[in-house]
Amino acid sequence: MTSVCFLVLGAVVSQGATYRELIETDSPVLYLSFDADELGKIQNEAPEGPQFSAAEHGPLKLTVGAAAPQYPLFDVNNRALELAKEPGRYVIEDPGAESPLDFAAGDPITIEAWVSPQHRAGSYFYIIGKGRTHRAGFSPDNQNWSLRLCGNSSVGISFLYRDADNASYHRWDSEQVIAVGDGWHHVAVTYVFGEKGSLHGYVDGQPVKGKWDMGGDTGAAPLVDDDQVWIGSAMGGQAGSSFHGQIDEVALYRSVLPADAIKTRFRYEAPKPTFDVAQLPLDAVRVELYEGIPNRKSWDFREPRFIEAYEIPAFAFLDARQKYNGDGVRVDRPNPYLLRAAGRVTLPEGEHRLLVRSRNSARVFIDGELQATTPFHNISGSAHGTVFDPDRSLAPNIRPLARGDQEKVITITGDGKEHVVAYEMIVGGGSRRQTFGESSVSLATPEGDFHLLSPLDEFQIAVTDETWLPFAADQRQMYRDLDFRRRAEIDEARPYWEKRHAHAKEYVAGLEAIEVPSLADLADPYKKAVHGDIDHFLNVKLAEAEEPPTGPISDLAFLRRLSLDIVGQIPSPELIAQYQQQPAGERRTWAINRLLADQGWADNWVGYWQDTLAENPSLVKPTLNNTGPFRWYLYEAFLDNKPFDRIVTELVMMEGSARVGGAAGFGIASQNDSPMAAKAFVLGQAFLGVQMKCARCHDAPYHDIAQADLFGMGAMLNRSQISVPKSSTVPGGGRQGTVKSVLKPGEKISPHWAFEQLKAAPDEAYLNDADDSREQLALLMTAPENSRFAQVIVNRVWQRLMGRGFVEMVDDWENADPTHPELLEYLARDFIAHGYDMKHLTRQIVSSDAYQRSTVEPSPFGFNFAGPATRRMTAEQVVDSLFAACEKPLDAGSLNIDIDGALNADISTDFGVPVRAWEFVSLTNERDRPSLAKPFAAPFVVTLESFGWTGSRQNPIAEREKEPNVLQPAILANGELGERFTRLSDDNVFTKMALEDVTLDELTRRLFLRVLTREPDAEELAIFRELLSPGFQERRVDAPIVKRDPLPRGLVAWTNHLNPRANEIVVELEHVVRKGDLPTQRLTPEWRTRMEDALWALLNTPEFVFVP
Repeated sequence: MTSVCFLVLGAVVSQGATYRELIETDSPVLYLSFDADELGKIQNEAPEGPQFSAAEHGPLKLTVGAAAPQYPLFDVNNRALELAKEPGRYVIEDPGAESPLDFAAGDPITIEAWVSPQHRAGSYFYIIGKGRTHRAGFSPDNQNWSLRLCGNSSVGISFLYRDADNASYHRWDSEQVIAVGDGWHHVAVTYVFGEKGSLHGYVDGQPVKGKWDMGGDTGAAPLVDDDQVWIGSAMGGQAGSSFHGQIDEVALYRSVLPADAIKTRFRYEAPKPTFDVAQLPLDAVRVELYEGIPNRKSWDFREPRFIEAYEIPAFAFLDARQKYNGDGVRVDRPNPYLLRAAGRVTLPEGEHRLLVRSRNSARVFIDGELQATTPFHNISGSAHGTVFDPDRSLAPNIRPLARGDQEKVITITGDGKEHVVAYEMIVGGGSRRQTFGESSVSLATPEGDFHLLSPLDEFQIAVTDETWLPFAADQRQMYRDLDFRRRAEIDEARPYWEKRHAHAKEYVAGLEAIEVPSLADLADPYKKAVHGDIDHFLNVKLAEAEEPPTGPISDLAFLRRLSLDIVGQIPSPELIAQYQQQPAGERRTWAINRLLADQGWADNWVGYWQDTLAENPSLVKPTLNNTGPFRWYLYEAFLDNKPFDRIVTELVMMEGSARVGGAAGFGIASQNDSPMAAKAFVLGQAFLGVQMKCARCHDAPYHDIAQADLFGMGAMLNRSQISVPKSSTVPGGGRQGTVKSVLKPGEKISPHWAFEQLKAAPDEAYLNDADDSREQLALLMTAPENSRFAQVIVNRVWQRLMGRGFVEMVDDWENADPTHPELLEYLARDFIAHGYDMKHLTRQIVSSDAYQRSTVEPSPFGFNFAGPATRRMTAEQVVDSLFAACEKPLDAGSLNIDIDGALNADISTDFGVPVRAWEFVSLTNERDRPSLAKPFAAPFVVTLESFGWTGSRQNPIAEREKEPNVLQPAILANGELGERFTRLSDDNVFTKMALEDVTLDELTRRLFLRVLTREPDAEELAIFRELLSPGFQERRVDAPIVKRDPLPRGLVAWTNHLNPRANEIVVELEHVVRKGDLPTQRLTPEWRTRMEDALWALLNTPEFVFVP
């Protein structure tokens, strides 16, 4: 057996020993404290080690290192080696054969150092190592021993050596527990060469887990030669292997230091969290977000980096503000990060209970003194967990603790005075999602209900089911507003895009002008039906075809059409009233301006681009062609009214977060053997009208597209060559036909732009990185010189608003024959000249006389736009209009299987609580387990699907199914959503209307305006009188609002869905959903039923689902 020397600490080292005394007691052979007076005079300070100097190579300097009071083992003048981004190193010559720096089989070794790493592009960077210098005369792989860091935003330690036969490396990597940029850490490894199971790693004095991930723990002897020892770099000084940051107190031992000795090396005095009271607002809670904390379950870390701050009304933390890059695209925060909040709160006199809830560990301070700490999040990802019954024992009406959350109750005595209350929580950790649950701080009397703690005395939110759900909805909107303001503040890319759009405007101005046709010689119907240049182009062609324009629609029909087309739902009675108050000649322009400024503009566009770009996220465990949830990127881009060329560029660049709503989510194509080729197909179809579906497997037989064209574009996205997968070839053996596969499996295709027919020759001055083929592709696609891009977008918007495109197949322009080529080009140029502004383009179209005319049935023999084509509402518009009319909350529940935050971030997504229909996602689960169902969301998905929506989009959808089917009237007449619309429950606005003191005719008029956006005619008034008159005068009843008993919601997650009780709960909830909302008791049952029949009749008239 190999004999190992262990040093025993304790008998000879005093409690107050300095760090140097600790090192020297353990007899290193190499010790560098970097306390030299000048560069070039770094000596071996090991008392019994060989004497040598370390030679300087590259940019090095000595700066202040770990120092008291935070690091009490060092004095305030301690110095350290600083290595800049440009690689540098110290070099120590090996004294010769069998020197103290050489380690062979059976030799024990300990390497330790203090490090403060900064970001380094490269996954392994050297603290110290012997060999692998790439010097002439030595093997390039001659690693005798080394200690490195590994990782990116968080790092671990890595031990690497080469075996004596020079056959393979042996690498041990630890968990990544050090946050880059958060200050000084002590790292160490101990090992006995040749002895399996002997390696141990330490960070900050504590053992860390790790594994041999290369070569294995074989006990192989190391390669030994006389190469140099390098500090801070290796491999000839390559940047990827060079340290960036600070290194100090490097020591090497020919012994294995025991864990107790290594533990003494690290002492850190963390400062208490402090807030500048002067910074705290009087009427809000200040929230601060910090990064740079270690990924471990401990509060023992140094002060993290402050990132940003914002204000909220109370100590309730359901989310945090999103993080964005300079383009305003969501990016991931480091996992974990720290939320710290504080506010001035008056604590009422007397004894009170303070309730602290958190998803992960949290701490509460009052005036700087720690009051309570909750445990760290600790829940297994197994599916066999317990189903816990709701515990309401803390207070009479308390909202039970959310699954996955922690809580702690303490008793405090208030004095009626103002105090500074602080709350901090570690958000995320491990590989799990950064979830908040229902984290909060609340206060209650000994027997009363808890209320959220707030600096505002008038802010009274009880922690009960009844008040929490609407409060949570308000909070979600608050965070959307905070994020909106944040994106506007940090838009670093705006000057670049302003410059590009100035160039685009100049480019268009230099083209030969398109003459707007004169109408002077046309008959009156064509002369008078004009509201702008669009009508000139259209009316000339109508006159040639001797097809008169249709008549104008009424003001209210126009408002309904416009509201559906711009914000995706029917107009509210309040909007109708404001509209009718405008002067007759100005109200349509007023409505256009008002609706284009509405946030619903973004909601209305997301669903369209989800189809077009094949957004296909999964609730849990992605399968074939699942993408990330880039819906949030689309929503925020339209909310911010980003220029459309910028939106497309950001999608092509695929930057930001892949999992929490950045453009990188578009770049995911799970389980696809050529994901970038798949994305090239989507982009070409969506934005260039180039149909390349067939080219995935072979040259397209009916399109001028070769298979190499698609893969060349995919290679541009990939930023390097891509290989043709076996699935992208046509099997041989059959007869030769029109389908031919030119490329062979495994063939390498280089990045190239093959679509010369698009005549794209952009100014390369607008490339930030001229060597980035992905950026080149984005510019080729969106530059003004590529007129096809602007024409395709104009055609898509025109089709959406007018029911038919100039080019009927919006995704395939191979043999395009536009109905109005001059108008298409005119609008495309105008779109470019106005900075690719979608709102400007929309304003141009909806302001035209053509848009404001009555509809025309589409004809297979051509379409001249005498009026817009007849259209049905989209699926999203149907659902959104239903709930806009009745003003009920959707109440679809959380679209999240992992409600307790137990699963890793890469296999689960939280889609939140839907507010608009585009936010839904496919609920399909291959496991066919009732416990994974979403009972409250299911009726929405069923209704959406019956009107052509799908949540599973493995391929882009150019156009949804338009043909009516029997499911559509059936789902409105008999489905759960139709019943929720008509059911006069106490949360239905129709109930409130029925209880008001109005005449029957006035009530009928209000119903028609709210549901159909028009007044009833005389016949309809008579029908409704007949239906609603019986019992109308006696309809009202003095009765309380109906309250449903608490439902078992939020009890089932992935972590317990195999528990039999989970199935029972979900089946119970499905039964509740089928029964529908509880009817009000404030109306007589007989008359309430009549009123519900009236609503049913309005809903089920075809007029409701068709755009006027």
